[in-house]
Amino acid sequence: MLKPNSNRSQPTEQKCDIDQFLRFVPGGKTKRDVFKGKHFNIVVICLDDGYEILPHHEPYDVFFYVVSGRGVFTVGEKQWDAEPGSMIFAPSGVRGIKCLERLSVLGTQEPH
Repeated sequence: MLKPNSNRSQPTEQKCDIDQFLRFVPGGKTKRDVFKGKHFNIVVICLDDGYEILPHHEPYDVFFYVVSGRGVFTVGEKQWDAEPGSMIFAPSGVRGIKCLERLSVLGTQEPH
């Protein structure tokens, strides 16, 4: 996660590489915090082939950007196939992700 400045509670300007947050677990998923701020959070989610986050309720909005791989995103009653470059907005409510091919996703969330 980005490091806060010792004199402030929030990080100052920084640069990082997404590769430092990519971690795949055979048959599973990882979710790593990149940044937690006052107005938004950034996370990196990695899912191995065939792993599924079943549709479930979440109380915050999130914007997903697919970095690599392929998957199916469920948002409410809708489903979308997604590949690198796909962007999906999921308001608070029901959502899920099924990985078809080793998937990495950058998520920007409301703080929670």
